[in-house]
Amino acid sequence: MTPVLKSLISIVFLITALGSIAQTITLEKGSHNFGIGLNGGIVIGDFEDSYSGNIGVDLFYLYGFSKRFYAGASTGFANYFFDESAMLSGIQVETDDLQFMPIAVSFRVSPFKNFFGGTDIGYAIGINDSNDGGFYISPRATYFIKKRIPIFLGYRNISLDSNSLSSIQFGIGYTF
Repeated sequence: MTPVLKSLISIVFLITALGSIAQTITLEKGSHNFGIGLNGGIVIGDFEDSYSGNIGVDLFYLYGFSKRFYAGASTGFANYFFDESAMLSGIQVETDDLQFMPIAVSFRVSPFKNFFGGTDIGYAIGINDSNDGGFYISPRATYFIKKRIPIFLGYRNISLDSNSLSSIQFGIGYTF
């Protein structure tokens, strides 16, 4: 079993365990929410044959304009793991992992208690050599399983030249 698959199974197990103790979260207009989150993902699309998955950390700030609408900013770090078995036209390919620091504006809407939908939109700065980064978008659905513990399922896309680095994301966080 690959390390990425083990990580995803661990995250799903943790989400299931914490979900059994879910509590209601009530957010207020004018509230300030800082948070940190851990995430992992499965690469899909243009790079799915070259990169096996990713892990990362998110830092975010959201301001409550009402009980239902939040906006703010986010940043973090993401590492996409190069698949050592990747081949291009039958030839073994060697390259490094891809690393990014996304900088984004964040929007969240809460249609009902404990649930938020929204997106982060910005630019993912390429950290490692020969990585120029690209336009970044990450729509997501978030559920608070406990007052300060959100989990999310989302999609992340980074536009790189003529290709897109896309992944399905899973994560858990803590707000304070």
